[in-house]
Amino acid sequence: MTRFLTLVRFELVKVLARKKAFLFLLALNVVPLLASVIALLVYLKMKGLGLGGLEYSVLVEMVRGLFTAHMLLFGWISPFFLALVIGDSFSGESGRGYLKLLLLTPVRRWQVVVAKALAVLVFLLLAVALGGFFLQLDLWVARAVTENPAMIWDVKPATTVLVETSAALQLFVLSFLANLALVGFFILFSMFSESPVLMAFISLIVLMTMQTYVLMAPYLTRLDARYGQVADWCFTRHLSRLSEIKTVQGILGKTLSLADPWVREPMVASLGWAAFFFLLAIAVFQRKQILS
Repeated sequence: MTRFLTLVRFELVKVLARKKAFLFLLALNVVPLLASVIALLVYLKMKGLGLGGLEYSVLVEMVRGLFTAHMLLFGWISPFFLALVIGDSFSGESGRGYLKLLLLTPVRRWQVVVAKALAVLVFLLLAVALGGFFLQLDLWVARAVTENPAMIWDVKPATTVLVETSAALQLFVLSFLANLALVGFFILFSMFSESPVLMAFISLIVLMTMQTYVLMAPYLTRLDARYGQVADWCFTRHLSRLSEIKTVQGILGKTLSLADPWVREPMVASLGWAAFFFLLAIAVFQRKQILS
């Protein structure tokens, strides 16, 4: 167990050391960071009107809307990051001979697959949490300004919590399961190529083709019901449900939960697809000629 945890830590350090990881953090968090700063400046500018409590409630709703957009942007960008990083981690290391050196150490092949997957998932969750922290920081600063004793006309704001603990945990579960399926998908594709660029290119084309078909399926079904049956086998439709605005806002507003059929069904389906991709990838990896 200690050896496996060391392997996970080693893979996480490699992910953090990649320039792609820094660019992903920048691309994901530059929007919530800049938007939160602008929202805070507008709030401070309008405080001179003497309606601090009202303005704060508007700021809270604005920041929560930015958080929803942040989650949606995360769902759009993460596949491209995963394709590139997993391509480097499996296809690239296999082509450069690094994977052979890793397998010469006393670790099992399935541990290598799981450790690399966990390292990427931990980084993804840290990345989305960082954006949420920037937005939460806005509310803390605004609360401190509103409670300034010099502003005696201000109304004390009701809350400074961007996302309640239960909602935050549920959103983390959804992000984890959605990206777990994507990680398994890209790892499976990386088993068949030693070129990270080629692997990323082909896997993204397949992924975007499936998602495009899912979007067109409701219209194609009007022509033939069999088109809808094909769409049922596209796992991207479940991932879209988990990351769409209705789901995120429903959990934030407590109108939805993980037990709700709207959330539970794609969540269970995503977990099933993730298990399928990982089991198939591990089976291929076990039989792949690397040490010869």
